Amino acid sequence: MILTVLAILIGTGIFFLINSMLDITYFGCGPIGFLWFGCFIVSYAILTSLGGIVLGLLKWIVIGVIILFVIGLIVNKNND
Repeated sequence: MILTVLAILIGTGIFFLINSMLDITYFGCGPIGFLWFGCFIVSYAILTSLGGIVLGLLKWIVIGVIILFVIGLIVNKNND
């Protein structure tokens, strides 16, 4: 589940990067959807091959962000 959501986010980011770098003319909605789906499949394949490493890294990033958020709340509460 987490890999799927992460792949959707990364695939969408790749899709927007490709669209901003290249001047692509689409004829209909099908090619846009196919390009996004292709970006999703590529990012999902990469994430599943690196699944354990990515999830371990993601876990520590989330823990670090939570710790920094709590420290920020404490510092702001002391300044008031």
